[in-house]
Amino acid sequence: MLDPRTVSNPYVRMLLGVLDAEGVDVAALLAGLGVDAGLLDDPNGRIAPETVHRIWQHGLALTGDALLGLKVAAAARPSTFRALGLAAASSTSLQHALSVMLRYYRLVSESGALSAQPRAGGEVAIVYTEQLKRVQLFPQQVEAIIGGIWVTACGLAERPLVPAGVAFRHARQGDEKTYREFFRCAVQFDAPGHELRLPAAELARRLPQADAELHRIHCEWLGRQLAGLPQAGSVSAFARQWLAARASGALRIGDLAQSLGISVRALQRQLQQEGQAWTSLVDAARREALETLLRQRVPLEEAARQLGYHDASSLSRAARRWFGRTAGQWRQLAGPSNV
Repeated sequence: MLDPRTVSNPYVRMLLGVLDAEGVDVAALLAGLGVDAGLLDDPNGRIAPETVHRIWQHGLALTGDALLGLKVAAAARPSTFRALGLAAASSTSLQHALSVMLRYYRLVSESGALSAQPRAGGEVAIVYTEQLKRVQLFPQQVEAIIGGIWVTACGLAERPLVPAGVAFRHARQGDEKTYREFFRCAVQFDAPGHELRLPAAELARRLPQADAELHRIHCEWLGRQLAGLPQAGSVSAFARQWLAARASGALRIGDLAQSLGISVRALQRQLQQEGQAWTSLVDAARREALETLLRQRVPLEEAARQLGYHDASSLSRAARRWFGRTAGQWRQLAGPSNV
């Protein structure tokens, strides 16, 4: 079964920002990979991890920097992750903040999973486990993740922290001194797993931006966002989410296939196995989009233009098929209370 995991645009933009600072022509890089740079402007957008993997592959080749992962990690800030960063910053303690980051990490990336595991002396290890089926992450990608958590933790605490230990399953990629200076501790390589260990004393400290009400608001929003992510393995669920974000305008199955990093034929085959058809999914997305536009009192001609119909008459014919009445009649029945 296909596994339509995704990575958030803000993370990709952080990576591209580092590559740009390293002298890489980012526009040319994206064009060469067939990635529409405009789609990355959507802060709530997501792309396939295979595409991110190719960006890393070319970035490593163009920079020749084996320690690029640490540079990407150094660029991480709580604000990089938008609402997740705000929810973490308003947590009561670093341990509380890390639990929030782990709970909602899928919103950042579905390339792997984070978990917290207790260690001796009250230490807690943040463990990263890869979950992709079709590609294996570069060591630098993993170092950017573990290092990014470390840099973000320092940002949340608003002071330098000293970890109890850092370990990677892969071999050392560069100078040992650089790793030690970055993490402020010895780093183990060829270890059983990838982990960042934090001492109990640091975990228990109150965060300077702790705010229970703000934390509640941000977590509620994160919960809604997380619930909206499709379950791994469901291509049709991913397609519905993808279509909902793009219902205004041209909807091409090839664009969805590119987002998933698969061929159109493979996508059609998977949809068929799930009992779905592309045309039916598009039809449902346009119906939901039209309902939203009608409730917002958008003029019919404008609604038709946004949804890709020739004119208001064409839109009304589609509305009659969906609602059993014209778009104008449906809007009148909806009433001002539904605006």
